[in-house]
Amino acid sequence: MATQLSTVVERLASQTRDTSIIGALATGLFVGLMIVILSVTYAALIFTGDIAPMLSQGISMAISSLVIVGAFLMVFSGSAFFIPQTDDDTAPVFALLLSLLVASFPSNLTSAELFANVFAAIAIATAFSALVLTVFGVFKFGSFVQFLPYSVMGGYFAAVGWLLLTGSIGMLTNIEMDSVASLARLVDSDVLVRWLPAVIVGLTLRALSSRFSKGVLLATTVVCFTAVFYVVAWAQGIELSALYQQGYLMGPFVQGERDLITPVTSINWSAFQATPFLMNFGGTATIALISLLSIVLCISAVSLATREDLDPNHELRLNGLANLAAAAGGGMLALPSVSVSKLSFELHSSTSRLATLFGLMFAVLVFYFGMTAIGMLPKMVLGALLVYIGSGFVVEWLFAAYKKFGPLEYSVIPIILIVSITIGFLPSIVAGVIAAIILFVIKYSQTRVVRYEASGKTLRSNLARDTQQNMLLSEHGDQTRIFKLQGFLFFGTAGTLYRQVLDTVKNPANEHVRFVILDFSQVIGVDSSATLNFEKLAQRLAERNMYLITAGLKPDVLAILRRGGLNLDNNAYLSQHEELDRALEWCEQDILQAQANEAQLRRGIFERMADALPQSKNLHRLTHYLVKRDVVTGDVLTVIGETADEVFFLETCTASAFIIDSDGQERRVSGAGRGAIYGEIGFFLGIPRTANVRADSPGELYSLSAQALKQMEREEPELAAAITHYLAQVVTERLVNTTQSLQAVL
Repeated sequence: MATQLSTVVERLASQTRDTSIIGALATGLFVGLMIVILSVTYAALIFTGDIAPMLSQGISMAISSLVIVGAFLMVFSGSAFFIPQTDDDTAPVFALLLSLLVASFPSNLTSAELFANVFAAIAIATAFSALVLTVFGVFKFGSFVQFLPYSVMGGYFAAVGWLLLTGSIGMLTNIEMDSVASLARLVDSDVLVRWLPAVIVGLTLRALSSRFSKGVLLATTVVCFTAVFYVVAWAQGIELSALYQQGYLMGPFVQGERDLITPVTSINWSAFQATPFLMNFGGTATIALISLLSIVLCISAVSLATREDLDPNHELRLNGLANLAAAAGGGMLALPSVSVSKLSFELHSSTSRLATLFGLMFAVLVFYFGMTAIGMLPKMVLGALLVYIGSGFVVEWLFAAYKKFGPLEYSVIPIILIVSITIGFLPSIVAGVIAAIILFVIKYSQTRVVRYEASGKTLRSNLARDTQQNMLLSEHGDQTRIFKLQGFLFFGTAGTLYRQVLDTVKNPANEHVRFVILDFSQVIGVDSSATLNFEKLAQRLAERNMYLITAGLKPDVLAILRRGGLNLDNNAYLSQHEELDRALEWCEQDILQAQANEAQLRRGIFERMADALPQSKNLHRLTHYLVKRDVVTGDVLTVIGETADEVFFLETCTASAFIIDSDGQERRVSGAGRGAIYGEIGFFLGIPRTANVRADSPGELYSLSAQALKQMEREEPELAAAITHYLAQVVTERLVNTTQSLQAVL
C-alpha cells in the first residue's frame, strides 16, 4: 500500500512540474462547472413527482459520486482525461425505476420511510451495476460487449434519448405523460410556457453544436438563458420568492449542515420494502446493462479522441470498484463522460490529472458554499440541457444511423424505440434481445457455410500414384463430390447445406456421384439442432446408394452429432475419417478397385516403369544400381533436415510423409502406394529433407543413391537418361495434380 501511495504522489508531483498549473486550473474550473450543472440536471430528472422534495439529497448523492469516482479515475485510470458525471445513459432509467417503485409502495409510507426506500433502491442499483462492471473487468469480458449488434445498442440509446426528452418535459411540468389526457394538458397556456421555451432552446443548441465548441456553447447557453429568464421575470414584476413558490427554480434547498458522504449504514433498512424492489428488478438489471454498454463506448470514443491505447478490462474494473465505493458512500451511478472528457482534452491536452483534481475540488466547493446559487437556476435551463442531450441520442441513433447500417440492421432501432414509447422502456430491452437473436440468425444464415465445392477429378488426395491410376481417377473422379465447410453450423446454416448438397446430387450433370465428402476441419462448432439436417442428409443419400463421408470432425463437434442421433458407426453408407486427405484416398481406392483389376493395382514399380519406358531395352539392368530393403510398418525412410541423397522405389509397401506444424505436432501431408516413387524432388534439388517419411505397411522397396546414379551415367548413359526422364515425368504429373487441386479450392 505504501508503495502504491508513493507512486501516486510521484505521478502527481511529476505532472505538477511538467504542466501549466494555470491551464489546468482554468480547465478544471470549466469542467467542474459543467459536471456540477449536469449532475444537478440529472438529479432533477430522477427526483421528480412524489420524490421531488428529495432533490436536495439527490444532488448530494450525485456530487458525492462525482468526488468518489473522480478520485479513483484521477489516480488509477489509464487516461488522464476521464471526467465522471452522473451517468446520462442510465439517469432516465433510474427515474423510471424510482417512479415504478413509488407507485408500488403502500400509500401510508411516511416521508422518512419513502426516503429510506428511495435511498436504498439507488444504492442497490448502483452497487449491482458496479458489481457487473467489476466482474466483466476481472474476468476480461470487456470485449464480449462488442458482440452485441451495434444496431441493437443504437436502439437502446435512441430509447434513452426519448426518455430524456419526455423526462425533461415531465420535470418542467410535473405531469406524468402516461395517458392521452396528460398529453393534452401540455398545450394548456400555463403549462406550455413551462416547457416550450426549454425545448426550443435545447433544439437550437443541438442545431448549433456542430458549428461551435460544445463546452463553450453549453456554458454560454446556461448563462444567457438564465439571464433572459430573470429579465423576463423582472419585466413581469415576478419576485424571487414567487419564482420559488411557483416551481420555476431548482430551489430552495434545505438550509443547514450539508453531508457530502452519507454511508448506506445510515439508511433505515427496517423500512425498506423489498417486495416492490424485487418485482421491478428488471429496471436494476437494465441499468447494469446500459452502464456496461455506455462505458465500453466511452472508452472507445475517448481512446480515439486522445490517441491513447486503453485497456477496457482495466477501466471496467476501476469503474466498478469506484462505483461500489460510491454506493457505500451514499452516491449514485457515475461513469466517465464522453463529452466532458473530450472537452477536457480539447481545453488542456497535456497528460495532466491536475485538471480533474481542480474540477472535483470546484464541485465540492459548490456543494458546500454554492447551493444557494444552484437553487436559483431556472428549471427551464436544465430542461433545455436535457432536451439537447436527449435529442442528440435520437438524432445520432435514429436518423444519422440510417447511413451506417443496412435496412435490415437499421430496422432494429425504430422497433426498439417504438416498443419503448408504446409499451415501456423495460420491455424494449427484451425486444432488443429478441431482435439481436433474430438478426444474428438471419445474417449468419446468409453466410457461406460451404467454403468451396469440388469434384474428385480436380481435388485429389496427396497419395502418389502411377500414370495409369492418375488417368483412371481423372476419368472417374467425378464420382466424388467434396464440400469444404466453415464457421458455426446451426439449424439455419445446416439447412442451407442440406439443400445445397441435395441440389448438387440431383443435378443430371452429377449423376455419377457415389461419394459426398463433408470436410469439417474449419467448422468451429455445431448446435444440436443441426444434427437433424445431417441425419436427413445421410438418409437421402443412402436412398441413392451414395456414401456420406465426414472428415476433420473435432471431438466436441463429433460428440454433439452423436448426442443428436447421427450414427457414424453402424451405417453402411456413413464413413468417418480424421482428415480430408484420408477420405479422398478411401474414395479413390474404391474407384480404382471398381475400374481396374487386382493385378493392375498390385503391380510393382518395375512393371510400372516398363509401361512408361517401353523403349528402354536395358531397364532390367536398373537393379544393379539399386539397394533392396525389406521394411515393416513404422520403419523410418527419411528424417527432416537430413541430406536428400537417395530416392525410393516402393515395390510392395506403402509410406507416408509427415511434417511438424506450428504447434509442434506431427501432421501427415502425403502418402505413396505400392509402385510409387518417393523423395524425388529433394533428390533432384539436393536440398535437405522437408518431411519425416515412414512405412505404412510391410513390404519391399529399393533405393537409388546419388552416387549410384552417377555410376549409372558413366556405365549405362541410356538407362540413366531413361530413369531421369521417368522421374521428371513423375514430378510433372504431381505438379499438374497439385495445380488442379489449388484451382479447385481457390
